[in-house]
Amino acid sequence: MTPSRKDAVTSSLLGWDGSVESLARLIPFLWPHRRRFALSVVFGLFVAVLWGGNLTVVWPIVNVLFEEKSLQESVATSIDQYATEIVVIEASLSEVEQKIVDLKAQGEAGDEALVEQMQKRASREAKLSDARWYHFSMTWVQHHVMPHVPTNPFQVFTGILFLLMIATALKGLCIFIQDVLVGSVVQLVVMSIRKQCFRRVLMLDYQSLAADGTADLMSRFTNDIQQMSFGLGLLGGRLVREPLKAIICVVLAMMVNWRLTLLSMVFVPILGSVFYQYGKLLKRASRRMLESMSRIYKVLEETFVGIKVVIAFGGAPRHRRQFHQEHKTFYRKAMRVVQIDALTKPTTELLGMLAVVVAMLPGAYLVLRGKTEIWEVRLASNPMDIGQLALLYAMLAGILDPCRKMSTIYSKLKSSTAAIDRVLELMDRKSEVREPEVATPLPRLSRSIEFDHVTYQYPNRELSPARRAALEDVNLTIAAGEVIAIVGENGCGKSTLVNLMPRFFDPERGEVRIDGVPIKQAALKELRNQIGLVTQETILFDDTIFENIRYGKPDASQQEVELAAEKAHVTSFVNELPERFATSVGERGGELSGGQRQRVSLARAILRDPALLILDEATSAIDAQSESLIHSALKDFVVDRTVLMVTHMLSNSLLDIVTRIVVMDEGHVIATGSHEKLLATCPQYQKLYEARSHGQAA
Repeated sequence: MTPSRKDAVTSSLLGWDGSVESLARLIPFLWPHRRRFALSVVFGLFVAVLWGGNLTVVWPIVNVLFEEKSLQESVATSIDQYATEIVVIEASLSEVEQKIVDLKAQGEAGDEALVEQMQKRASREAKLSDARWYHFSMTWVQHHVMPHVPTNPFQVFTGILFLLMIATALKGLCIFIQDVLVGSVVQLVVMSIRKQCFRRVLMLDYQSLAADGTADLMSRFTNDIQQMSFGLGLLGGRLVREPLKAIICVVLAMMVNWRLTLLSMVFVPILGSVFYQYGKLLKRASRRMLESMSRIYKVLEETFVGIKVVIAFGGAPRHRRQFHQEHKTFYRKAMRVVQIDALTKPTTELLGMLAVVVAMLPGAYLVLRGKTEIWEVRLASNPMDIGQLALLYAMLAGILDPCRKMSTIYSKLKSSTAAIDRVLELMDRKSEVREPEVATPLPRLSRSIEFDHVTYQYPNRELSPARRAALEDVNLTIAAGEVIAIVGENGCGKSTLVNLMPRFFDPERGEVRIDGVPIKQAALKELRNQIGLVTQETILFDDTIFENIRYGKPDASQQEVELAAEKAHVTSFVNELPERFATSVGERGGELSGGQRQRVSLARAILRDPALLILDEATSAIDAQSESLIHSALKDFVVDRTVLMVTHMLSNSLLDIVTRIVVMDEGHVIATGSHEKLLATCPQYQKLYEARSHGQAA
């Protein structure tokens, strides 16, 4: 029933193993809102740029506070240094060029020396390119920025802080706008997913839904989808914004010193590997935690649905124990997630700090010694000053901060992807009752219903012993217009037999036909439009009496509804209500008595004008007066209509309606005929009838 999911491993900084595939499945739901999402990414980029810009103020602040010279002087000094360096490099490059010319003239004897000089030329050209770029940058700053910068150090410091305040305010505004845009996209996506899940569930067969249980379905629609929406919010907000902030800082750090920046990046593969391993553990633990939450929902559902029995039998302590045990299990599963998550933050900070140290130690050595090389390995184009080192540190710390924030939301994202998998499993399910590829037309029942060698066995639950077949090789023909009473002891297969008609499930072997057409070959809508159903457990919705009756025919007029209500003897009690048909029945019809609920249910079936009416123990749980009224209503309604009536025993008022009785025992049809014939020939029927007679006498 649940399709197996392929665990495609995609290693990345976040360690998304199966998550990439799961998230990719959500793209069709995101696509209609792509413009809004793209706009949120743009604002995330603004946040990242402003974040990097705020960090760059370290350089002018250090120059102002520690080097005791104006920014104009610092820029002019830098221009002079780069100009001098360009002259020196050009002269050195000319010497190398001349040596290359001389070596080429020597022919083969100078090949090794020629290669060495050509390598030197490439190195000099790279240095010259860097020096010219920095000289151009500083010259541009001198001509376009410095004229607007005060010369007084305190004024410069005040201006820097003022700009920092403005940039921070703008960054906060961009974060707000991005989060609002992402929030709107997430809510729209979640709404679409929830509607798609609901649509998919309503397409599943009854047996599949019953096997899952209400608690598991409710858990997926509430807790799982809530977890998914939280993850989508993180994915569209922080997990867009924080990597962009890190990228901006990397770019700026590369501009300060690309060699030292690359040196700090050696820990990235290690960090990715750690997150990949944590990711697998977190997703597995999160899925178990969600499954445990489903069991908590189950305890709650069973307790609240059966609250009368719980109160009457003093069962509250038992349910408290169940609730406590399930919560203890949930606690253990949740703590596993907490423990794994608790490892991610210190691991991230440690590896991040190691990356900073690896870059800063050589950088400090270069600044303190005024060098550009360590062990003949060039680590800077020019000797670094304290301002550049401080700026490099700020940028590396700026990379570390987004990584730390991503680690704090890592477990939440993995829990969300586990929830996404459970939601997608629900969306992927296929009904065991399938529509035919090419449907055969199914006219209104006019000749017969045939059960031809029908066998059905309910699926076994895990670790449960094998169950016997509910129906085994059943053969039964019912003429159109017959009123058939199907009788037998509990568990003999009566309800299973009639539930095959609307295709709540299909037989494992054999075939059910209407007028010679196998019902599996007919469109489900055509088949079910011919059927009216009244069950023992009356199902009414929290709406008015009028709408509950009209549920059988949504386009019915007021007159049609009232006529159906009159036929089912609903009008007799509706007229006594202040709001009459506009009276709300309450949750599960709780505002009405059992007999009233059953009559409303019968009116709903009558309004449908079905060719086949199925009554599954429809009067077993109501009083004798209500039963008599329902039988009276049926007496007129069943004329020229086929009726399948499941019952334990037959009352005299029901015998007046029934044209034939079918006796079942342990999944077999053991006898059919009239009441008198079966009393004379069928011991099983005799026992059922005698039991009824004794019950009435008592």
